[in-house]
Amino acid sequence: MKNSDRIVRSRVFYFTLFIFSVAVIGLLLVVLQDLVLPILMGILAAYISLPVINYLWRKGIPKSLAILILLGAFSIIIFVIGQKVVSVIPNEKENLELRIQLQYKLDQNFLSFLGKKDYASEGNIFDDLFGDELYQMFQGLSSYLAFNEIEVAEFQSYIDSSQVSSRILFFYNENLKHPILPILKNDDSKAYNNELLPSISDGKSDSKIALFLSAISTWIIMPFIFIFVLIDEGEIKSFFLNIVPNRYFEMAFTTFANVDKAIGNYLRGTLMQSSLVGLTIFLGLLLIGFKIQAAILIGIIAGISNAIPFLGPVIGLGTGILYAMIVEGIDPVLPFLPDNPIFGVLLVVLIAQFLDNAIFQPLVLGKAVNLHPLVVVIGVTGGSIIAGFWGVLLAIPTIVIFKVVISTVYRQAKAYYIIY
Repeated sequence: MKNSDRIVRSRVFYFTLFIFSVAVIGLLLVVLQDLVLPILMGILAAYISLPVINYLWRKGIPKSLAILILLGAFSIIIFVIGQKVVSVIPNEKENLELRIQLQYKLDQNFLSFLGKKDYASEGNIFDDLFGDELYQMFQGLSSYLAFNEIEVAEFQSYIDSSQVSSRILFFYNENLKHPILPILKNDDSKAYNNELLPSISDGKSDSKIALFLSAISTWIIMPFIFIFVLIDEGEIKSFFLNIVPNRYFEMAFTTFANVDKAIGNYLRGTLMQSSLVGLTIFLGLLLIGFKIQAAILIGIIAGISNAIPFLGPVIGLGTGILYAMIVEGIDPVLPFLPDNPIFGVLLVVLIAQFLDNAIFQPLVLGKAVNLHPLVVVIGVTGGSIIAGFWGVLLAIPTIVIFKVVISTVYRQAKAYYIIY
């Protein structure tokens, strides 16, 4: 009787401890949600770096020095890439000019695709089949690009001070003639006037500084997580294994080892695969005549987004096409390449995706992610519903963890006769 009472008390204790731990962890995730992403990125970066650390250690370099070398290398790479990205980010004036140019190019390409000289003329077969649907989509996109009254006043100040080129001014005047879209997208903004523009600009500047400082204070934790995970000599694993009862120790140890191996292989494979896709698109865009700054930025975006199942290639393609619609006068390196930038981007992305599916994924990822396509679709869709963009990004590694845990626990439980 005493033994059975002791078993019941133990079960109640462990169950209560489990519920309490889950509640505390959930509360911390809600309260410290801004730190979740930097912590995850630090852990992921450490996982990816483990083979390099082990290689340097085998070459006689102390582990602490190898970690510092790798951290310095990462910092330099991020700084150089950041400089390239910042160099192509438009300021307020360039942002307005890009929207004007994009609106004009969209208008021209839309009419050209439908085979129309203007909106009142007859079009081709595409216009007859689904011209109305495309018209509504185009109008929505044009409304997004249109200026409000504050932006009109701001751009007029650039015109008055002769800071606008004749080409952009021509695009702007042509956009004003748009038959389906006024340049103003919010009549309620008439309450604002030109006298408010300096104060608005100052507010934007202050908010940018505040956002930058906030980002620094949040992401400063990432390098510390990176260092502490790499210098760990098994203390973290030992802490969790000590919680497990002795009879389940071997099963828990094997599960930890398999999860560690699977996640490491997946992350390193995904990084290599995304890097190869980004490099392929970068080189392809250079060959079709894009400027190196634009090719770098589009290649980085396409490479990073390639880690997102299904949505990644669309993001890379969309970014390339958006730039292709505003670029003018490309000069392909090879004579047989298309001189139309949109066709060129389509060709580059198609080649990159073919290489990704035929070579990069089989050779780099291998069997690190052996999931049925239906599981991937359901997982990504569910992740987007639960956690939005980050749910989409983390859906596959989460599924990989669950798959490894369940399969390992099942096999170990049968091997040690815990279940039949």
